Amino acid sequence: MRVPAPRRFHLARRLGLPAALAFALLAPAHGSTNPESPYAARQGFAFALLSNLPSREADEDVVAQLLTQFGTETDLVIHTGNIKGRNERCDDETYAQRHALLNQSPVPLVLVPGENDWAICDRPEAGQYGPVERLNRLRELFFEPDNSLGMLTLDLQRQSETVRFRGYPENARWEYGGILFVTLNVPGNRNNYRTGAGRNGEYEERIQADASWLRQAFAAASRLKTRGLVVVFAADPLFGGDYRIANGTDPYAMLKADLARLASKYAGKVLVVHGIHVPPSMPRPDHPLKFNGKVLRNVTRVKTYGTTHPAYWTKVSVEPGNKDVFRIETLNMAPRPPQPR
Repeated sequence: MRVPAPRRFHLARRLGLPAALAFALLAPAHGSTNPESPYAARQGFAFALLSNLPSREADEDVVAQLLTQFGTETDLVIHTGNIKGRNERCDDETYAQRHALLNQSPVPLVLVPGENDWAICDRPEAGQYGPVERLNRLRELFFEPDNSLGMLTLDLQRQSETVRFRGYPENARWEYGGILFVTLNVPGNRNNYRTGAGRNGEYEERIQADASWLRQAFAAASRLKTRGLVVVFAADPLFGGDYRIANGTDPYAMLKADLARLASKYAGKVLVVHGIHVPPSMPRPDHPLKFNGKVLRNVTRVKTYGTTHPAYWTKVSVEPGNKDVFRIETLNMAPRPPQPR
Protein backbone atom coordinates (compact mmCIF):
# COMPACT_ATOMS: atom_id res chain seq x y z
CA MET A 1 0.00 0.00 0.00
CA ARG A 2 1.30 3.42 -0.92
CA VAL A 3 1.90 5.60 2.18
CA PRO A 4 0.21 9.03 1.88
CA ALA A 5 2.68 11.89 1.40
CA PRO A 6 2.20 13.51 4.84
CA ARG A 7 2.73 10.18 6.60
CA ARG A 8 5.83 9.49 4.51
CA PHE A 9 7.19 12.90 5.49
CA HIS A 10 6.75 12.38 9.22
CA LEU A 11 7.98 8.80 9.02
CA ALA A 12 11.15 10.06 7.35
CA ARG A 13 11.58 12.67 10.08
CA ARG A 14 11.15 10.05 12.84
CA LEU A 15 13.82 7.97 11.15
CA GLY A 16 16.16 10.91 11.52
CA LEU A 17 16.33 11.98 7.90
CA PRO A 18 16.98 15.68 7.28
CA ALA A 19 13.90 17.69 6.46
CA ALA A 20 15.15 18.34 2.95
CA LEU A 21 15.38 14.61 2.23
CA ALA A 22 12.05 13.94 3.93
CA PHE A 23 10.33 16.56 1.79
CA ALA A 24 12.02 15.10 -1.29
CA LEU A 25 9.85 12.02 -0.78
CA LEU A 26 6.71 14.05 -1.34
CA ALA A 27 7.36 17.56 -2.58
CA PRO A 28 6.46 18.60 -6.10
CA ALA A 29 9.09 20.29 -8.26
CA HIS A 30 8.39 23.76 -6.88
CA GLY A 31 8.97 22.54 -3.31
CA SER A 32 5.87 24.05 -1.69
CA THR A 33 5.20 22.64 1.79
CA ASN A 34 1.74 24.11 2.18
CA PRO A 35 -0.08 20.82 1.42
CA GLU A 36 1.53 19.50 4.63
CA SER A 37 -0.52 21.97 6.67
CA PRO A 38 -3.66 19.87 7.39
CA TYR A 39 -1.58 16.90 8.54
CA ALA A 40 0.57 19.18 10.70
CA ALA A 41 -2.58 20.47 12.40
CA ARG A 42 -3.42 16.92 13.49
CA GLN A 43 0.09 15.77 14.35
CA GLY A 44 1.80 18.99 15.44
CA PHE A 45 4.83 20.80 14.11
CA ALA A 46 7.65 23.09 15.26
CA PHE A 47 9.33 26.25 14.05
CA ALA A 48 12.61 27.93 14.94
CA LEU A 49 13.18 31.61 15.78
CA LEU A 50 16.40 33.36 14.82
CA SER A 51 17.47 37.00 14.98
CA ASN A 52 20.39 39.41 14.65
CA LEU A 53 22.60 36.86 12.92
CA PRO A 54 24.96 36.94 11.22
CA SER A 55 26.26 40.26 12.53
CA ARG A 56 29.69 39.76 10.96
CA GLU A 57 31.29 37.43 8.49
CA ALA A 58 32.66 35.23 11.29
CA ASP A 59 29.08 34.42 12.36
CA GLU A 60 28.23 32.76 9.08
CA ASP A 61 29.58 29.37 10.17
CA VAL A 62 27.45 29.49 13.32
CA VAL A 63 24.37 30.32 11.27
CA ALA A 64 25.11 27.47 8.86
CA GLN A 65 25.31 25.06 11.81
CA LEU A 66 22.08 26.42 13.24
CA LEU A 67 20.29 25.96 9.93
CA THR A 68 21.47 22.36 9.81
CA GLN A 69 20.05 21.78 13.28
CA PHE A 70 16.78 23.43 12.34
CA GLY A 71 16.49 20.99 9.44
CA THR A 72 16.42 18.03 11.82
CA GLU A 73 14.25 19.52 14.59
CA THR A 74 11.79 21.94 12.98
CA ASP A 75 9.50 22.37 9.99
CA LEU A 76 10.25 26.03 9.24
CA VAL A 77 12.37 28.98 10.40
CA ILE A 78 11.44 32.61 11.07
CA HIS A 79 14.24 35.20 11.11
CA THR A 80 13.15 38.42 12.82
CA GLY A 81 15.65 40.62 11.04
CA ASN A 82 19.14 42.08 11.14
CA ILE A 83 20.95 39.69 8.85
CA LYS A 84 23.97 42.01 9.06
CA GLY A 85 25.69 43.95 11.81
CA ARG A 86 25.24 47.66 12.49
CA ASN A 87 28.69 48.44 11.18
CA GLU A 88 28.67 46.14 8.17
CA ARG A 89 28.22 47.84 4.83
CA CYS A 90 24.73 47.86 3.34
CA ASP A 91 26.01 47.00 -0.09
CA ASP A 92 24.68 44.53 -2.63
CA GLU A 93 27.61 42.21 -2.02
CA THR A 94 26.70 41.82 1.66
CA TYR A 95 23.03 41.31 0.81
CA ALA A 96 23.87 38.66 -1.79
CA GLN A 97 26.19 36.85 0.61
CA ARG A 98 23.52 36.68 3.35
CA HIS A 99 20.82 35.70 0.86
CA ALA A 100 22.92 32.75 -0.28
CA LEU A 101 23.52 31.72 3.33
CA LEU A 102 19.89 31.84 4.43
CA ASN A 103 18.75 30.18 1.23
CA GLN A 104 20.70 27.08 2.32
CA SER A 105 18.13 26.42 5.05
CA PRO A 106 16.90 22.81 4.70
CA VAL A 107 13.41 23.96 5.71
CA PRO A 108 11.47 27.04 4.60
CA LEU A 109 12.84 30.29 6.05
CA VAL A 110 10.78 33.48 6.26
CA LEU A 111 12.65 36.75 6.82
CA VAL A 112 11.50 40.00 8.41
CA PRO A 113 13.61 43.13 7.67
CA GLY A 114 15.42 44.67 10.64
CA GLU A 115 16.88 48.13 11.19
CA ASN A 116 20.45 47.03 10.44
CA ASP A 117 19.28 45.79 7.07
CA TRP A 118 17.99 49.17 5.82
CA ALA A 119 16.86 51.82 8.33
CA ILE A 120 20.30 52.71 9.71
CA CYS A 121 22.22 52.26 6.47
CA ASP A 122 22.84 56.03 6.39
CA ARG A 123 25.43 55.68 9.16
CA PRO A 124 29.04 56.23 8.00
CA GLU A 125 30.09 52.79 9.19
CA ALA A 126 27.34 51.20 7.08
CA GLY A 127 28.31 53.09 3.94
CA GLN A 128 25.99 56.12 4.13
CA TYR A 129 23.33 54.61 1.88
CA GLY A 130 19.82 55.99 1.63
CA PRO A 131 17.56 53.88 3.90
CA VAL A 132 14.57 53.92 1.54
CA GLU A 133 16.75 53.01 -1.45
CA ARG A 134 18.25 50.12 0.52
CA LEU A 135 14.82 48.93 1.64
CA ASN A 136 13.69 48.84 -1.96
CA ARG A 137 16.79 46.87 -2.87
CA LEU A 138 16.07 44.39 -0.07
CA ARG A 139 12.56 44.00 -1.45
CA GLU A 140 13.96 43.11 -4.86
CA LEU A 141 16.45 40.58 -3.50
CA PHE A 142 14.59 38.95 -0.61
CA PHE A 143 10.85 39.56 -0.91
CA GLU A 144 9.78 39.70 -4.54
CA PRO A 145 8.93 36.00 -5.11
CA ASP A 146 5.72 34.68 -3.57
CA ASN A 147 7.57 31.99 -1.67
CA SER A 148 9.96 31.80 1.26
CA LEU A 149 13.70 31.31 1.27
CA GLY A 150 15.18 27.87 1.75
CA MET A 151 15.86 24.65 -0.14
CA LEU A 152 12.16 23.97 0.37
CA THR A 153 9.70 26.80 0.23
CA LEU A 154 6.37 27.94 1.55
CA ASP A 155 3.87 29.75 -0.62
CA LEU A 156 3.33 33.17 0.97
CA GLN A 157 0.63 35.75 0.52
CA ARG A 158 2.24 39.18 0.31
CA GLN A 159 0.67 42.54 0.99
CA SER A 160 2.03 43.72 -2.35
CA GLU A 161 -0.70 41.64 -4.00
CA THR A 162 -3.14 44.44 -3.08
CA VAL A 163 -3.19 47.57 -5.21
CA ARG A 164 -3.03 50.09 -2.36
CA PHE A 165 0.00 48.49 -0.69
CA ARG A 166 1.85 47.19 -3.74
CA GLY A 167 5.14 48.49 -2.35
CA TYR A 168 5.19 46.22 0.74
CA PRO A 169 6.15 42.67 -0.31
CA GLU A 170 8.00 42.17 2.98
CA ASN A 171 4.67 41.98 4.82
CA ALA A 172 3.66 38.34 4.39
CA ARG A 173 1.07 35.87 5.63
CA TRP A 174 0.68 32.09 5.50
CA GLU A 175 -1.22 29.30 7.21
CA TYR A 176 0.46 26.16 8.48
CA GLY A 177 -0.87 23.43 10.73
CA GLY A 178 -3.93 25.39 11.82
CA ILE A 179 -1.85 28.44 12.74
CA LEU A 180 -1.81 31.74 10.83
CA PHE A 181 1.50 33.59 10.61
CA VAL A 182 1.91 37.27 9.73
CA THR A 183 5.05 39.39 9.35
CA LEU A 184 5.34 43.18 9.59
CA ASN A 185 8.10 45.63 8.70
CA VAL A 186 8.70 47.30 12.09
CA PRO A 187 12.40 48.19 12.50
CA GLY A 188 14.07 48.87 15.82
CA ASN A 189 15.52 52.33 15.25
CA ARG A 190 12.43 54.11 16.61
CA ASN A 191 10.47 52.56 13.73
CA ASN A 192 12.49 54.76 11.35
CA TYR A 193 10.69 57.81 12.72
CA ARG A 194 12.70 60.83 11.62
CA THR A 195 12.66 63.95 13.81
CA GLY A 196 13.89 66.31 11.10
CA ALA A 197 11.73 68.96 9.48
CA GLY A 198 9.16 68.06 6.87
CA ARG A 199 6.84 65.13 6.28
CA ASN A 200 7.90 61.80 7.72
CA GLY A 201 6.73 60.03 4.60
CA GLU A 202 8.32 56.59 4.81
CA TYR A 203 7.25 56.09 8.44
CA GLU A 204 3.72 57.43 7.98
CA GLU A 205 2.97 55.31 4.93
CA ARG A 206 4.49 52.13 6.34
CA ILE A 207 2.65 52.20 9.67
CA GLN A 208 -0.61 52.50 7.72
CA ALA A 209 0.38 49.48 5.65
CA ASP A 210 1.33 47.55 8.79
CA ALA A 211 -1.96 48.45 10.50
CA SER A 212 -4.00 47.32 7.52
CA TRP A 213 -2.06 44.05 7.20
CA LEU A 214 -2.44 43.31 10.91
CA ARG A 215 -6.21 43.90 10.79
CA GLN A 216 -6.49 41.58 7.80
CA ALA A 217 -4.50 38.89 9.62
CA PHE A 218 -6.78 38.90 12.65
CA ALA A 219 -9.85 38.90 10.40
CA ALA A 220 -8.47 35.93 8.45
CA ALA A 221 -7.56 34.06 11.65
CA SER A 222 -11.09 34.54 12.99
CA ARG A 223 -12.67 33.54 9.69
CA LEU A 224 -10.54 30.40 9.42
CA LYS A 225 -11.04 29.67 13.15
CA THR A 226 -7.33 29.06 13.62
CA ARG A 227 -6.11 27.93 17.03
CA GLY A 228 -3.40 30.56 17.01
CA LEU A 229 -1.91 33.59 15.31
CA VAL A 230 1.82 34.35 15.21
CA VAL A 231 2.76 38.03 14.70
CA VAL A 232 6.41 38.68 13.83
CA PHE A 233 8.42 41.90 13.54
CA ALA A 234 11.94 43.12 14.35
CA ALA A 235 11.57 45.88 16.96
CA ASP A 236 11.02 45.71 20.69
CA PRO A 237 8.23 48.32 21.00
CA LEU A 238 8.43 48.42 24.82
CA PHE A 239 5.05 46.94 25.63
CA GLY A 240 3.66 48.37 28.82
CA GLY A 241 5.64 51.57 28.44
CA ASP A 242 6.28 54.50 26.16
CA TYR A 243 9.05 54.57 23.59
CA ARG A 244 9.19 58.37 23.78
CA ILE A 245 11.53 60.37 21.61
CA ALA A 246 12.45 64.06 21.77
CA ASN A 247 9.12 65.44 20.54
CA GLY A 248 7.05 63.17 22.79
CA THR A 249 6.04 60.74 20.07
CA ASP A 250 5.90 56.99 20.65
CA PRO A 251 6.58 55.64 17.13
CA TYR A 252 5.20 52.23 18.13
CA ALA A 253 1.96 53.52 19.69
CA MET A 254 -0.31 52.49 16.79
CA LEU A 255 1.15 48.99 16.63
CA LYS A 256 0.68 48.40 20.36
CA ALA A 257 -2.84 49.79 20.42
CA ASP A 258 -3.90 47.77 17.38
CA LEU A 259 -2.41 44.55 18.73
CA ALA A 260 -4.19 44.93 22.07
CA ARG A 261 -7.55 45.82 20.55
CA LEU A 262 -7.51 43.05 17.94
CA ALA A 263 -6.18 40.37 20.29
CA SER A 264 -8.86 41.16 22.86
CA LYS A 265 -11.51 40.07 20.34
CA TYR A 266 -9.70 37.00 19.01
CA ALA A 267 -10.78 33.62 20.38
CA GLY A 268 -7.44 31.90 19.83
CA LYS A 269 -3.93 32.29 21.19
CA VAL A 270 -1.59 35.02 19.93
CA LEU A 271 2.19 34.66 19.91
CA VAL A 272 4.05 37.94 19.39
CA VAL A 273 7.67 37.44 18.28
CA HIS A 274 10.26 40.22 18.02
CA GLY A 275 13.94 40.95 18.46
CA ILE A 276 15.67 42.36 21.50
CA HIS A 277 15.86 45.96 22.71
CA VAL A 278 18.91 45.50 24.95
CA PRO A 279 21.22 42.48 25.33
CA PRO A 280 19.20 40.07 27.49
CA SER A 281 20.35 37.58 30.08
CA MET A 282 17.79 35.09 28.80
CA PRO A 283 14.55 36.25 27.17
CA ARG A 284 11.51 34.72 28.86
CA PRO A 285 7.98 34.51 27.46
CA ASP A 286 5.54 36.91 29.12
CA HIS A 287 2.09 38.52 28.74
CA PRO A 288 2.86 42.20 28.08
CA LEU A 289 -0.37 43.38 26.48
CA LYS A 290 -3.30 44.98 28.29
CA PHE A 291 -6.69 46.09 27.03
CA ASN A 292 -8.84 48.38 29.18
CA GLY A 293 -6.43 47.75 32.04
CA LYS A 294 -6.74 43.95 31.86
CA VAL A 295 -3.83 41.68 30.99
CA LEU A 296 -4.53 39.71 27.81
CA ARG A 297 -3.71 36.16 28.84
CA ASN A 298 -4.25 34.87 25.34
CA VAL A 299 -1.23 36.90 24.16
CA THR A 300 2.30 35.62 24.78
CA ARG A 301 5.41 37.52 23.76
CA VAL A 302 8.79 35.92 23.11
CA LYS A 303 12.01 37.75 22.30
CA THR A 304 14.53 36.12 20.02
CA TYR A 305 18.18 35.47 20.67
CA GLY A 306 20.90 37.06 18.61
CA THR A 307 24.45 38.35 18.69
CA THR A 308 24.75 38.23 22.49
CA HIS A 309 23.93 34.50 22.56
CA PRO A 310 24.69 33.22 19.05
CA ALA A 311 24.54 29.54 20.03
CA TYR A 312 21.03 29.83 21.52
CA TRP A 313 17.77 29.63 19.64
CA THR A 314 14.09 29.36 20.39
CA LYS A 315 11.98 26.40 19.39
CA VAL A 316 8.20 26.78 19.30
CA SER A 317 6.17 23.57 19.15
CA VAL A 318 2.50 23.54 18.20
CA GLU A 319 0.87 20.51 19.78
CA PRO A 320 -2.74 19.46 19.12
CA GLY A 321 -3.42 18.51 22.76
CA ASN A 322 -1.89 21.65 24.29
CA LYS A 323 -4.57 24.14 25.36
CA ASP A 324 -1.93 26.89 25.32
CA VAL A 325 -1.19 25.95 21.67
CA PHE A 326 2.46 27.11 21.74
CA ARG A 327 5.20 25.39 23.75
CA ILE A 328 8.31 27.56 23.88
CA GLU A 329 11.76 26.28 24.78
CA THR A 330 15.35 27.45 24.53
CA LEU A 331 17.91 25.22 22.86
CA ASN A 332 21.66 25.59 22.86
CA MET A 333 23.82 24.63 19.93
CA ALA A 334 27.42 24.16 20.99
CA PRO A 335 29.24 25.74 18.03
CA ARG A 336 31.98 23.69 16.46
CA PRO A 337 35.18 25.18 15.07
CA PRO A 338 34.77 26.40 11.47
CA GLN A 339 35.00 23.46 9.10
CA PRO A 340 37.29 23.44 6.04
CA ARG A 341 35.47 24.39 2.84
